[in-house]
Amino acid sequence: MVRELQESGTTAKVIFFSGYSEFEYARESMRLGAFDYVLKPFTVKQIEEVVLRAKAQIEEERAKKLDRLALERKLRESLPYLRQEYFRLLIRHEEQPARAADKWEFLGIDMEPRGFIAMAVQIDGLPEENSPMPVREVELSRFAVQNILEETLKKHVKGVLFREQSGPFVILVNDGDDPDVLALAEACRNNVSLYAKRDISIGIGGHADTIGEIAMSYAQARTALSYQFYFGSGSMIAYKDIERQVGMTPQYSPEKETELLYCLRSGNREGTERLLGDMFEECLRYPAPPDPDNLTNLFYGLAFAMYRVLAEKADPEQRRWLDERLVALKKGKYASTSELMDGVRELGLTGCDWMQKRQKNDAGQLIHQAIQYASERLGTDLSVQECAAAVHLSPSYFSNLFKKETGMTFMQHVTGARMEKAKKLLLEGMQVQDVTFELGYRDRPYFSELFKKHAGMTPTEFRSKYEGGGTE
Repeated sequence: MVRELQESGTTAKVIFFSGYSEFEYARESMRLGAFDYVLKPFTVKQIEEVVLRAKAQIEEERAKKLDRLALERKLRESLPYLRQEYFRLLIRHEEQPARAADKWEFLGIDMEPRGFIAMAVQIDGLPEENSPMPVREVELSRFAVQNILEETLKKHVKGVLFREQSGPFVILVNDGDDPDVLALAEACRNNVSLYAKRDISIGIGGHADTIGEIAMSYAQARTALSYQFYFGSGSMIAYKDIERQVGMTPQYSPEKETELLYCLRSGNREGTERLLGDMFEECLRYPAPPDPDNLTNLFYGLAFAMYRVLAEKADPEQRRWLDERLVALKKGKYASTSELMDGVRELGLTGCDWMQKRQKNDAGQLIHQAIQYASERLGTDLSVQECAAAVHLSPSYFSNLFKKETGMTFMQHVTGARMEKAKKLLLEGMQVQDVTFELGYRDRPYFSELFKKHAGMTPTEFRSKYEGGGTE
């Protein structure tokens, strides 16, 4: 009976009640999987005890089975995540093919374990983590692109798609049947553009023969993708097609940098823009584009030199702006060479505007000091040299600065100020002769002539007009 129960798959607990006390019977029942072997005579209590023990074991086994089923369900639910985590490790670390076989079987990876090509896919123009764009909107864009890429892959080739934690999407396909990888990449790009209204750029790595070479293929795909920096949005770049400048670093003339910093200090906007354009052109004048990281580092160094010049004179708000721009350059947050150069150019030209404004403010303060100095000495023999020395400038620079700020020469201003003071003194009742000497003139006819040129009438006529009479 027990043998037949076992063959039918029944999991019931079998308890033997027997009058046979021979050990052989008990051993045979245990061998067949009996729960217990109870000898006659037995009591009700013995029956209760053995049945309760059998019940407890059944409950324990059921609980374990339920736990096992729950674990199996959780495992099935976790398999997609576990597969992605496994592939994230594969693109960063080498894996021995012999050790990978069991993992591929356990994870249910529907790919051949040999012959791969890795691709790196970037959503162009998607904001960075500190963007004001809502997180939900960013995630919806990524989710939409991921779905479209997965559907495209299913139609063309065996492969997997997953996302790096904070990087691009990764596509890994088998190339054993010699698929047209460029056609696949183009299909992905076109479908994303059509259905998600997004541009993507794709870097394509080289052939990986074994699982252990997947990391190499992906590194090549990332390198190829970095050249989107030169080719712009919506690029498809194969690693084998990149002609790189091995061992060569982009550079510009040190003399140009020195001249640029002089222009920046003086607020020369035109000179700054011209020199930056020359330096950009010099850095890109190669048969093939240099490594994007090298170019970014070079322009960061240039921006840092400009930053140091500007930070010396910057106010707190300007300093914050400079810090933000420098951090963006350092972290490589510009998606293309044109954006990078625009960022450096903006730094330089904005700095020139600040310098010009500061110089104008400084010049205005100096000219104000000079005017104040002159107004207190209108009765003396004032000269350009004396006033220039008072504000610590050379006479020629002071003269040019005064004309630029006021629209007149220093002596024209002094004459005008003296005539205005003469009007005040005349209206206060001072005689023309006394006014002449009070303002530092020795010749009354000369003073009267100057006054008439300034006021359109003689001193006497002026006083008569505004006071109703008077004598010279």
